[in-house]
Amino acid sequence: MPCFRHLLGLWLALAVASSSAWAEPKRSAKDELRERRAARPEAHPNTCATCHASLPEAKLRLPAVQYEKSVHKDPRIGCVGCHKGDPEDPTVRAHAAEGFIPRPPHDAVSAICGGCHSDARFIREFNPRLQVDQATLYHLSLHSKLSAAGDRNAPNCADCHGAHDVSRVDALTAPVHPKNVVELCGKCHSDRERMKPYETTTDQVLRWQRSLHAEVFATDQAAAPTCTGCHGAHAGAAAAGSTTHVCGACHEEQLKYVRQSPHAKPFEQLGLSECTPCHDKHEALATRWLVGMAADSACGKCHSLDEKVHTAADEIATLLSGVRERSEAARESLQDARRAGLLIRGAGPILDELRTQELKLRTVVHTVDKNQIRVVARAADEASLQAMRLADQARTDRRVERRGYYFALGLSLLLLLLLAAKAVQLERRRRREA
Repeated sequence: MPCFRHLLGLWLALAVASSSAWAEPKRSAKDELRERRAARPEAHPNTCATCHASLPEAKLRLPAVQYEKSVHKDPRIGCVGCHKGDPEDPTVRAHAAEGFIPRPPHDAVSAICGGCHSDARFIREFNPRLQVDQATLYHLSLHSKLSAAGDRNAPNCADCHGAHDVSRVDALTAPVHPKNVVELCGKCHSDRERMKPYETTTDQVLRWQRSLHAEVFATDQAAAPTCTGCHGAHAGAAAAGSTTHVCGACHEEQLKYVRQSPHAKPFEQLGLSECTPCHDKHEALATRWLVGMAADSACGKCHSLDEKVHTAADEIATLLSGVRERSEAARESLQDARRAGLLIRGAGPILDELRTQELKLRTVVHTVDKNQIRVVARAADEASLQAMRLADQARTDRRVERRGYYFALGLSLLLLLLLAAKAVQLERRRRREA
Protein backbone atom coordinates (compact mmCIF):
# COMPACT_ATOMS: atom_id res chain seq x y z
CA MET A 1 0.00 0.00 0.00
CA PRO A 2 2.73 2.56 0.88
CA CYS A 3 4.42 1.72 -2.40
CA PHE A 4 1.15 2.28 -4.28
CA ARG A 5 0.64 5.65 -2.57
CA HIS A 6 4.18 6.65 -3.40
CA LEU A 7 3.67 5.76 -7.08
CA LEU A 8 0.32 7.59 -7.14
CA GLY A 9 1.89 10.73 -5.68
CA LEU A 10 4.74 10.57 -8.20
CA TRP A 11 2.26 10.18 -11.07
CA LEU A 12 0.21 13.21 -9.90
CA ALA A 13 3.37 15.31 -9.60
CA LEU A 14 4.39 14.39 -13.14
CA ALA A 15 0.88 15.16 -14.41
CA VAL A 16 0.90 18.62 -12.81
CA ALA A 17 4.36 19.37 -14.17
CA SER A 18 3.29 18.21 -17.62
CA SER A 19 0.12 20.34 -17.60
CA SER A 20 2.14 23.37 -16.46
CA ALA A 21 4.54 22.84 -19.32
CA TRP A 22 1.63 22.81 -21.79
CA ALA A 23 -0.06 25.87 -20.19
CA GLU A 24 3.10 28.01 -20.14
CA PRO A 25 5.08 27.93 -23.41
CA LYS A 26 8.81 28.12 -22.98
CA ARG A 27 9.96 31.70 -23.06
CA SER A 28 12.67 32.72 -25.46
CA ALA A 29 15.69 34.83 -24.57
CA LYS A 30 14.09 37.69 -26.49
CA ASP A 31 10.96 37.45 -24.31
CA GLU A 32 13.02 37.44 -21.12
CA LEU A 33 15.00 40.49 -22.28
CA ARG A 34 11.80 42.36 -23.04
CA GLU A 35 10.35 41.51 -19.65
CA ARG A 36 13.47 42.67 -17.82
CA ARG A 37 13.58 45.95 -19.76
CA ALA A 38 9.85 46.53 -19.20
CA ALA A 39 10.13 45.83 -15.47
CA ARG A 40 13.10 48.17 -14.90
CA PRO A 41 13.44 50.55 -17.87
CA GLU A 42 15.65 52.93 -15.87
CA ALA A 43 18.20 50.12 -15.45
CA HIS A 44 18.31 49.51 -19.21
CA PRO A 45 18.82 52.90 -20.91
CA ASN A 46 18.34 53.35 -24.65
CA THR A 47 21.74 54.83 -25.45
CA CYS A 48 20.92 54.69 -29.19
CA ALA A 49 18.40 57.54 -28.92
CA THR A 50 20.51 59.46 -26.39
CA CYS A 51 23.62 59.34 -28.56
CA HIS A 52 21.92 60.10 -31.89
CA ALA A 53 20.00 63.04 -30.38
CA SER A 54 23.37 64.70 -29.61
CA LEU A 55 24.94 64.19 -33.05
CA PRO A 56 25.57 67.33 -35.14
CA GLU A 57 24.71 65.69 -38.47
CA ALA A 58 20.97 66.21 -39.17
CA LYS A 59 20.32 62.89 -40.94
CA LEU A 60 21.74 60.97 -37.95
CA ARG A 61 20.00 63.15 -35.36
CA LEU A 62 16.53 63.17 -37.01
CA PRO A 63 15.70 59.48 -36.27
CA ALA A 64 16.20 60.09 -32.53
CA VAL A 65 13.99 63.19 -32.64
CA GLN A 66 11.24 61.31 -34.51
CA TYR A 67 11.55 58.31 -32.19
CA GLU A 68 10.52 60.47 -29.22
CA LYS A 69 6.97 60.74 -30.67
CA SER A 70 6.82 57.23 -32.09
CA VAL A 71 4.43 54.54 -30.92
CA HIS A 72 7.51 52.30 -30.78
CA LYS A 73 9.07 54.33 -27.96
CA ASP A 74 8.76 51.55 -25.44
CA PRO A 75 11.47 49.67 -23.50
CA ARG A 76 10.14 46.39 -24.90
CA ILE A 77 10.81 47.60 -28.47
CA GLY A 78 13.23 50.50 -28.75
CA CYS A 79 15.73 51.05 -31.53
CA VAL A 80 17.05 47.51 -31.24
CA GLY A 81 13.62 46.12 -32.14
CA CYS A 82 14.49 46.92 -35.77
CA HIS A 83 18.23 47.67 -35.86
CA LYS A 84 19.52 45.14 -33.26
CA GLY A 85 22.83 46.15 -31.66
CA ASP A 86 23.51 46.77 -27.98
CA PRO A 87 21.23 49.51 -26.58
CA GLU A 88 23.09 49.69 -23.26
CA ASP A 89 26.55 50.48 -24.60
CA PRO A 90 27.04 54.28 -24.75
CA THR A 91 29.88 54.00 -27.28
CA VAL A 92 30.11 53.04 -30.94
CA ARG A 93 30.76 49.48 -29.76
CA ALA A 94 26.96 49.24 -29.63
CA HIS A 95 27.15 48.84 -33.41
CA ALA A 96 29.52 45.90 -33.13
CA ALA A 97 26.91 43.66 -31.53
CA GLU A 98 25.94 40.58 -33.53
CA GLY A 99 23.18 41.19 -36.07
CA PHE A 100 23.37 45.00 -36.10
CA ILE A 101 21.51 46.48 -39.12
CA PRO A 102 22.38 50.14 -39.76
CA ARG A 103 19.85 50.50 -42.59
CA PRO A 104 17.48 47.57 -43.26
CA PRO A 105 17.31 46.61 -46.96
CA HIS A 106 14.10 47.69 -48.68
CA ASP A 107 12.88 44.12 -49.23
CA ALA A 108 13.66 43.11 -45.63
CA VAL A 109 11.58 45.78 -43.88
CA SER A 110 8.34 43.78 -44.02
CA ALA A 111 10.07 40.80 -42.38
CA ILE A 112 11.42 43.01 -39.58
CA CYS A 113 8.01 44.59 -38.93
CA GLY A 114 6.30 41.22 -39.24
CA GLY A 115 8.65 39.73 -36.66
CA CYS A 116 6.75 41.63 -33.96
CA HIS A 117 3.40 42.27 -35.62
CA SER A 118 2.86 38.58 -36.37
CA ASP A 119 3.71 37.57 -32.79
CA ALA A 120 0.28 37.43 -31.11
CA ARG A 121 1.78 36.79 -27.67
CA PHE A 122 3.95 39.91 -27.92
CA ILE A 123 1.37 42.20 -29.59
CA ARG A 124 -1.30 41.49 -26.99
CA GLU A 125 0.95 43.18 -24.39
CA PHE A 126 0.33 46.46 -26.22
CA ASN A 127 -3.09 46.09 -27.84
CA PRO A 128 -5.08 42.84 -27.60
CA ARG A 129 -7.32 43.99 -30.48
CA LEU A 130 -4.48 44.66 -32.92
CA GLN A 131 -4.50 42.23 -35.85
CA VAL A 132 -1.50 39.97 -36.29
CA ASP A 133 -2.07 39.03 -39.94
CA GLN A 134 -0.79 42.24 -41.56
CA ALA A 135 2.46 40.67 -42.72
CA THR A 136 0.63 37.67 -44.19
CA LEU A 137 -1.77 39.95 -46.06
CA TYR A 138 1.06 42.20 -47.27
CA HIS A 139 2.89 39.20 -48.75
CA LEU A 140 -0.22 38.49 -50.86
CA SER A 141 -0.14 41.97 -52.37
CA LEU A 142 1.42 43.18 -55.60
CA HIS A 143 3.39 45.68 -53.53
CA SER A 144 5.13 42.82 -51.70
CA LYS A 145 5.81 40.81 -54.85
CA LEU A 146 7.40 43.81 -56.57
CA SER A 147 9.45 44.67 -53.48
CA ALA A 148 10.69 41.07 -53.17
CA ALA A 149 11.77 41.27 -56.82
CA GLY A 150 14.00 44.24 -55.99
CA ASP A 151 11.66 47.07 -57.04
CA ARG A 152 12.40 49.93 -54.64
CA ASN A 153 9.38 51.89 -55.93
CA ALA A 154 7.08 49.28 -54.42
CA PRO A 155 6.08 50.39 -50.91
CA ASN A 156 7.09 48.43 -47.83
CA CYS A 157 5.71 48.95 -44.30
CA ALA A 158 7.89 51.99 -43.56
CA ASP A 159 6.93 53.76 -46.79
CA CYS A 160 3.32 53.97 -45.60
CA HIS A 161 3.57 53.95 -41.80
CA GLY A 162 6.86 55.81 -41.40
CA ALA A 163 10.22 54.52 -40.24
CA HIS A 164 10.99 56.29 -36.97
CA ASP A 165 7.89 58.48 -36.54
CA VAL A 166 5.31 55.67 -36.55
CA SER A 167 1.91 56.85 -35.24
CA ARG A 168 -1.10 54.87 -34.12
CA VAL A 169 -3.23 54.11 -37.17
CA ASP A 170 -6.21 55.91 -35.60
CA ALA A 171 -4.21 59.10 -34.93
CA LEU A 172 -5.24 62.03 -37.14
CA THR A 173 -1.56 62.66 -37.93
CA ALA A 174 -0.96 59.11 -39.18
CA PRO A 175 -0.47 58.90 -42.98
CA VAL A 176 -2.69 55.78 -43.02
CA HIS A 177 -5.59 57.43 -41.19
CA PRO A 178 -8.73 57.36 -43.43
CA LYS A 179 -8.63 61.16 -43.76
CA ASN A 180 -5.03 61.03 -45.06
CA VAL A 181 -4.85 57.73 -46.91
CA VAL A 182 -6.02 59.10 -50.29
CA GLU A 183 -3.16 61.58 -50.26
CA LEU A 184 -0.76 58.82 -49.18
CA CYS A 185 -1.74 56.45 -52.00
CA GLY A 186 -1.85 59.34 -54.46
CA LYS A 187 1.80 60.18 -53.88
CA CYS A 188 2.68 57.10 -55.92
CA HIS A 189 -0.42 56.37 -57.95
CA SER A 190 -0.78 59.95 -59.24
CA ASP A 191 2.91 60.24 -60.17
CA ARG A 192 3.21 59.58 -63.91
CA GLU A 193 6.96 59.09 -63.91
CA ARG A 194 6.84 56.67 -60.97
CA MET A 195 3.98 54.64 -62.46
CA LYS A 196 5.28 54.63 -66.05
CA PRO A 197 7.09 51.23 -65.72
CA TYR A 198 3.82 49.56 -64.69
CA GLU A 199 1.75 50.81 -67.67
CA THR A 200 -1.14 51.86 -65.45
CA THR A 201 -3.32 54.96 -65.26
CA THR A 202 -2.61 57.72 -62.76
CA ASP A 203 -6.08 59.29 -62.51
CA GLN A 204 -7.52 57.08 -59.75
CA VAL A 205 -7.45 59.82 -57.11
CA LEU A 206 -9.06 62.38 -59.44
CA ARG A 207 -11.80 59.93 -60.34
CA TRP A 208 -12.42 59.02 -56.70
CA GLN A 209 -12.70 62.72 -55.84
CA ARG A 210 -15.60 62.95 -58.33
CA SER A 211 -17.29 59.90 -56.85
CA LEU A 212 -20.31 59.56 -54.61
CA HIS A 213 -17.99 57.89 -52.10
CA ALA A 214 -15.89 61.07 -51.84
CA GLU A 215 -19.02 63.21 -51.60
CA VAL A 216 -20.30 61.16 -48.66
CA PHE A 217 -16.84 60.92 -47.05
CA ALA A 218 -16.61 64.72 -47.09
CA THR A 219 -19.62 64.84 -44.76
CA ASP A 220 -17.53 63.06 -42.08
CA GLN A 221 -19.18 59.71 -42.63
CA ALA A 222 -16.29 57.36 -41.90
CA ALA A 223 -18.12 54.40 -43.44
CA ALA A 224 -17.65 55.84 -46.95
CA PRO A 225 -14.68 54.04 -48.50
CA THR A 226 -11.34 55.58 -49.35
CA CYS A 227 -8.53 53.62 -51.06
CA THR A 228 -8.01 51.11 -48.25
CA GLY A 229 -11.76 50.72 -47.75
CA CYS A 230 -11.97 48.84 -51.06
CA HIS A 231 -8.43 47.62 -51.73
CA GLY A 232 -7.57 46.66 -48.19
CA ALA A 233 -4.84 48.20 -46.07
CA HIS A 234 -2.20 45.55 -46.79
CA ALA A 235 -3.39 43.19 -49.56
CA GLY A 236 -4.98 44.93 -52.53
CA ALA A 237 -7.37 42.96 -54.75
CA ALA A 238 -8.37 44.11 -58.22
CA ALA A 239 -9.76 41.07 -60.11
CA ALA A 240 -13.35 41.25 -61.42
CA GLY A 241 -14.66 38.67 -58.97
CA SER A 242 -13.00 40.28 -55.98
CA THR A 243 -14.32 43.71 -57.02
CA THR A 244 -17.86 42.34 -56.91
CA HIS A 245 -17.32 40.99 -53.40
CA VAL A 246 -15.80 44.29 -52.26
CA CYS A 247 -18.80 46.27 -53.54
CA GLY A 248 -21.24 43.68 -52.23
CA ALA A 249 -19.83 43.96 -48.71
CA CYS A 250 -21.60 47.34 -48.43
CA HIS A 251 -24.16 47.11 -51.26
CA GLU A 252 -25.52 43.65 -50.59
CA GLU A 253 -29.08 44.39 -51.69
CA GLN A 254 -28.00 45.98 -54.98
CA LEU A 255 -25.79 42.99 -55.78
CA LYS A 256 -28.70 40.64 -55.13
CA TYR A 257 -30.87 42.52 -57.66
CA VAL A 258 -28.08 42.64 -60.27
CA ARG A 259 -27.84 38.86 -60.09
CA GLN A 260 -31.58 38.67 -60.81
CA SER A 261 -31.29 41.03 -63.76
CA PRO A 262 -30.73 40.39 -67.51
CA HIS A 263 -27.17 41.71 -67.02
CA ALA A 264 -26.04 38.84 -64.78
CA LYS A 265 -25.36 36.19 -67.43
CA PRO A 266 -23.67 38.44 -70.07
CA PHE A 267 -21.39 39.97 -67.43
CA GLU A 268 -20.38 36.50 -66.25
CA GLN A 269 -19.71 35.32 -69.80
CA LEU A 270 -17.58 38.37 -70.53
CA GLY A 271 -15.65 38.02 -67.24
CA LEU A 272 -16.83 41.41 -66.03
CA SER A 273 -17.50 42.58 -62.52
CA GLU A 274 -21.20 42.93 -61.76
CA CYS A 275 -20.73 46.54 -60.59
CA THR A 276 -17.93 48.39 -62.36
CA PRO A 277 -19.18 48.22 -66.01
CA CYS A 278 -21.88 50.73 -65.02
CA HIS A 279 -20.50 52.48 -61.94
CA ASP A 280 -16.74 52.49 -62.64
CA LYS A 281 -14.22 51.31 -60.06
CA HIS A 282 -13.15 54.70 -58.76
CA GLU A 283 -15.76 57.23 -59.86
CA ALA A 284 -18.59 55.16 -58.33
CA LEU A 285 -21.22 57.28 -60.05
CA ALA A 286 -24.68 57.53 -58.51
CA THR A 287 -27.41 55.52 -60.26
CA ARG A 288 -29.40 58.63 -61.19
CA TRP A 289 -26.70 59.70 -63.67
CA LEU A 290 -26.34 56.29 -65.31
CA VAL A 291 -29.78 55.19 -66.52
CA GLY A 292 -31.02 56.27 -69.95
CA MET A 293 -29.51 56.75 -73.38
CA ALA A 294 -27.84 60.12 -72.93
CA ALA A 295 -24.30 60.50 -74.25
CA ASP A 296 -22.71 60.02 -70.82
CA SER A 297 -25.08 57.32 -69.53
CA ALA A 298 -24.03 53.76 -68.74
CA CYS A 299 -26.75 52.09 -70.81
CA GLY A 300 -25.52 53.69 -74.03
CA LYS A 301 -22.08 52.10 -73.64
CA CYS A 302 -23.47 48.71 -74.68
CA HIS A 303 -26.97 49.29 -76.05
CA SER A 304 -26.62 52.28 -78.36
CA LEU A 305 -28.05 50.37 -81.38
CA ASP A 306 -30.73 48.33 -79.60
CA GLU A 307 -34.09 50.12 -80.07
CA LYS A 308 -35.98 47.94 -77.58
CA VAL A 309 -33.42 48.53 -74.84
CA HIS A 310 -33.26 52.19 -75.87
CA THR A 311 -36.99 52.59 -75.18
CA ALA A 312 -36.88 50.69 -71.87
CA ALA A 313 -33.86 52.67 -70.64
CA ASP A 314 -35.53 55.98 -71.45
CA GLU A 315 -38.73 54.92 -69.66
CA ILE A 316 -36.77 53.97 -66.52
CA ALA A 317 -34.79 57.22 -66.72
CA THR A 318 -38.05 59.18 -66.98
CA LEU A 319 -39.43 57.38 -63.92
CA LEU A 320 -36.29 58.17 -61.90
CA SER A 321 -36.08 61.81 -62.98
CA GLY A 322 -39.80 62.31 -62.26
CA VAL A 323 -39.44 60.93 -58.74
CA ARG A 324 -36.36 63.08 -58.18
CA GLU A 325 -38.07 66.28 -59.37
CA ARG A 326 -41.16 65.71 -57.25
CA SER A 327 -39.18 64.79 -54.14
CA GLU A 328 -36.97 67.87 -54.52
CA ALA A 329 -40.06 70.05 -54.96
CA ALA A 330 -41.64 68.54 -51.84
CA ARG A 331 -38.51 69.11 -49.76
CA GLU A 332 -38.18 72.66 -51.04
CA SER A 333 -41.85 73.36 -50.21
CA LEU A 334 -41.35 72.12 -46.65
CA GLN A 335 -38.16 74.12 -46.33
CA ASP A 336 -39.87 77.31 -47.53
CA ALA A 337 -42.67 76.74 -45.01
CA ARG A 338 -40.15 76.29 -42.21
CA ARG A 339 -38.27 79.44 -43.24
CA ALA A 340 -41.59 81.28 -43.00
CA GLY A 341 -41.87 80.14 -39.40
CA LEU A 342 -44.66 77.65 -39.97
CA LEU A 343 -45.13 74.71 -37.62
CA ILE A 344 -45.42 71.52 -39.72
CA ARG A 345 -46.62 68.57 -37.68
CA GLY A 346 -45.73 65.09 -38.99
CA ALA A 347 -43.09 66.29 -41.48
CA GLY A 348 -40.30 64.18 -39.96
CA PRO A 349 -41.91 60.75 -40.49
CA ILE A 350 -42.99 61.70 -44.03
CA LEU A 351 -39.48 62.81 -44.97
CA ASP A 352 -38.08 59.58 -43.51
CA GLU A 353 -40.55 57.60 -45.63
CA LEU A 354 -39.58 59.59 -48.72
CA ARG A 355 -35.90 58.93 -48.08
CA THR A 356 -36.59 55.22 -47.57
CA GLN A 357 -38.49 54.93 -50.86
CA GLU A 358 -35.76 56.83 -52.73
CA LEU A 359 -33.15 54.40 -51.39
CA LYS A 360 -35.36 51.46 -52.39
CA LEU A 361 -35.71 52.95 -55.85
CA ARG A 362 -31.93 53.28 -56.26
CA THR A 363 -31.64 49.65 -55.20
CA VAL A 364 -34.46 48.08 -57.21
CA VAL A 365 -33.33 49.86 -60.40
CA HIS A 366 -30.56 47.23 -60.59
CA THR A 367 -33.22 44.68 -61.59
CA VAL A 368 -33.84 46.69 -64.81
CA ASP A 369 -37.47 45.62 -64.35
CA LYS A 370 -39.88 48.47 -65.16
CA ASN A 371 -42.74 46.94 -63.16
CA GLN A 372 -40.74 46.63 -59.95
CA ILE A 373 -39.28 50.09 -60.42
CA ARG A 374 -42.73 51.59 -61.06
CA VAL A 375 -44.13 50.16 -57.79
CA VAL A 376 -41.40 51.82 -55.72
CA ALA A 377 -41.63 55.04 -57.76
CA ARG A 378 -45.33 55.29 -56.90
CA ALA A 379 -44.59 54.86 -53.20
CA ALA A 380 -41.98 57.62 -53.40
CA ASP A 381 -44.39 59.90 -55.25
CA GLU A 382 -47.05 59.26 -52.61
CA ALA A 383 -44.61 60.32 -49.89
CA SER A 384 -43.74 63.48 -51.87
CA LEU A 385 -47.43 64.24 -52.29
CA GLN A 386 -48.03 63.85 -48.54
CA ALA A 387 -45.11 66.19 -47.83
CA MET A 388 -46.57 68.79 -50.24
CA ARG A 389 -49.97 68.46 -48.54
CA LEU A 390 -48.42 69.05 -45.14
CA ALA A 391 -46.70 72.20 -46.38
CA ASP A 392 -49.90 73.43 -48.08
CA GLN A 393 -51.95 72.67 -44.95
CA ALA A 394 -49.45 74.62 -42.83
CA ARG A 395 -49.82 77.62 -45.16
CA THR A 396 -53.62 77.32 -45.08
CA ASP A 397 -53.55 77.17 -41.29
CA ARG A 398 -51.36 80.27 -41.25
CA ARG A 399 -53.81 82.14 -43.50
CA VAL A 400 -56.73 81.15 -41.26
CA GLU A 401 -54.76 82.21 -38.20
CA ARG A 402 -53.97 85.56 -39.79
CA ARG A 403 -57.61 86.17 -40.74
CA GLY A 404 -58.65 85.36 -37.19
CA TYR A 405 -55.95 87.65 -35.90
CA TYR A 406 -57.04 90.53 -38.14
CA PHE A 407 -60.70 89.97 -37.26
CA ALA A 408 -59.88 89.96 -33.54
CA LEU A 409 -57.74 93.06 -33.98
CA GLY A 410 -60.53 94.87 -35.85
CA LEU A 411 -63.09 93.89 -33.25
CA SER A 412 -60.79 95.08 -30.48
CA LEU A 413 -60.34 98.45 -32.22
CA LEU A 414 -64.11 98.77 -32.68
CA LEU A 415 -64.73 98.07 -29.01
CA LEU A 416 -62.04 100.56 -28.11
CA LEU A 417 -63.70 103.24 -30.25
CA LEU A 418 -67.10 102.49 -28.70
CA LEU A 419 -65.63 102.72 -25.23
CA ALA A 420 -63.98 106.02 -26.13
CA ALA A 421 -67.29 107.39 -27.52
CA LYS A 422 -69.14 106.26 -24.41
CA ALA A 423 -66.54 107.91 -22.22
CA VAL A 424 -66.97 111.20 -24.12
CA GLN A 425 -70.74 110.93 -23.80
CA LEU A 426 -70.54 110.35 -20.06
CA GLU A 427 -68.14 113.26 -19.66
CA ARG A 428 -70.52 115.60 -21.46
CA ARG A 429 -73.45 114.44 -19.35
CA ARG A 430 -71.44 115.02 -16.21
CA ARG A 431 -70.59 118.56 -17.28
CA ARG A 432 -74.23 119.40 -18.09
CA GLU A 433 -75.37 118.10 -14.71
CA ALA A 434 -72.65 120.11 -13.01
